Amino acid sequence: MTAHRMDPAQQEVIRNYLIGAAEEAWTNLKRCAYSLNIKERGDCSAAVFDGKGEMIAIPPSGVPLHQGSMEGLVAAILARYEPADLRPGDMFVTNDPYNGGSTHTPDYCVAAPIFAPDGTIVAYIANVGHHADIGGRVHCSQAIDNESIFEEGVLIPPVRLCRAGETVQEVVQIIRHNSRTPNDREGDIRAQIAANKVGGRRLQEIVDRLGGETFRAATEALLNYSEQRLRARLLELADGRWETTDYIDGDGVGSDPLPVHLVLEKQGGRLAFDFTDAPRQFKSSRNIPVTALRATVYTVLRTLVDPGMHLNGGIHRVVQIKTTPGSWLDPQHPAAVGDRAAPCQVVGDVASQCIGQVIPERMVAAIGSYQAWRFAGIDPRSGKTYANYESIAGGLGATTFSDGMDAVRGWSAGSMNPPIEAFEQELPMIVRRYELATDSGGAGRWRGGLGMRRDLEIRGQETRVNSTSMRQVVRPPGVLGGLPGRTAVFVLNPDTDRERALPPVFTNLPLAYGDVLSVRTPGGGGLGSPAERPRDLVARDLREGRLSEQAARELHGLLPVSP
Repeated sequence: MTAHRMDPAQQEVIRNYLIGAAEEAWTNLKRCAYSLNIKERGDCSAAVFDGKGEMIAIPPSGVPLHQGSMEGLVAAILARYEPADLRPGDMFVTNDPYNGGSTHTPDYCVAAPIFAPDGTIVAYIANVGHHADIGGRVHCSQAIDNESIFEEGVLIPPVRLCRAGETVQEVVQIIRHNSRTPNDREGDIRAQIAANKVGGRRLQEIVDRLGGETFRAATEALLNYSEQRLRARLLELADGRWETTDYIDGDGVGSDPLPVHLVLEKQGGRLAFDFTDAPRQFKSSRNIPVTALRATVYTVLRTLVDPGMHLNGGIHRVVQIKTTPGSWLDPQHPAAVGDRAAPCQVVGDVASQCIGQVIPERMVAAIGSYQAWRFAGIDPRSGKTYANYESIAGGLGATTFSDGMDAVRGWSAGSMNPPIEAFEQELPMIVRRYELATDSGGAGRWRGGLGMRRDLEIRGQETRVNSTSMRQVVRPPGVLGGLPGRTAVFVLNPDTDRERALPPVFTNLPLAYGDVLSVRTPGGGGLGSPAERPRDLVARDLREGRLSEQAARELHGLLPVSP
């Protein structure tokens, strides 16, 4: 059976089976993991690749940035190892952005080959999990003022984690030995091994059922379908050249806001995203590896151009992403990249702005980027060191047909807001306040999504905190007359005589027992003139506390209404 003659119904059944195998691996990883970050926040992903390293199936449950991490590992395996040297039960691990493709060092990627009955490799099952601490200069291995990759934790090149089904204990011990929280690291890496075993078993079932030749034909058909579908959609749109510029808050170590400039060119059934006009790589960790840049662009493309499109390697045949090596959007070794996720939010915004010019009905205002804290200290309940982190979501930008969603991560980020109960059980902290932030979304015909306020009381000893942020200086822009969302802010000991605003980024900030750390995350930008917003929607926002009376009067001309 050849790829172009694959029955469409059979092809769809196979596609869903592959997605199911990856979804089962992801679920197993969450259930087996030790750390709060993976088991509760879901900062993990899984995917299936063909024997040539092309991604063929990724479920919607994961984090978009992880697509780039897993693609990098499979490509590295193909480059470093001869197929004849691989055996059933082998697994490989890496976290090296420059020698394995991970988008930053805390993302450990694990992949395993899947063999056809004739002994050839026809697929890989892969997963990635963000490990909260892998050593390095500071706790949680990430700080904005890290200047090189060597400060961001132990670097594991693509090496065997399992050999013929047996775990290579020396590799596990290296990972464990380099972390401030060794038990979590060993538990999480073993959960990743278990996840690949489960997903690989499901994948092996369909390979054995179909046979190698038919399986290869099916996966090639899936890639061809995505390519053809995207080309057909592009041919419906006008050719042209569009561009836009937004700004990140700076390099994180003292610069003013810096531009993110994108030129989008469409010719026939091809798209080119040109990021070559970018400043040189930073002496900070705010650089974006090209694998992360690609994953962000592909996510925005699928979301806005064709949401029903199958996200796989077939898209790569249609889309070109241009960068300048040595720029902060394509950094070269040994640049630090730990903070890549925050600026990726702005990259997603400029990509969506350009696509919105091509497809006006899909225009989206800028999102309110998440903010993050990384904590470490001594947990008095156990007397042991803890190190973990939390990212607190902002609001999505308004669309041409709806308000932006409140308190969610957008574009390249996708992990969850952990439940308060799990957070307080795992860490020596108490959540004192957790609510949507009134007036944080940009006003417009359609309102930007709201950010949130989250206050944490420290109950640990010797506590130190690092921060990550974006949109604390540059507001998330509105579009088509919509107003920008409100910027974020970190506050220490709010509503007391010791209250003080904190800088957008800081490293090793000492906190005492009883201190309260507060964040107000940014809202998304609005779309359309605020004067055009229907009065019933303004009244609803006022009743629900999303909008203050002052904003209702000043932005929409609406007098207060009774609940």
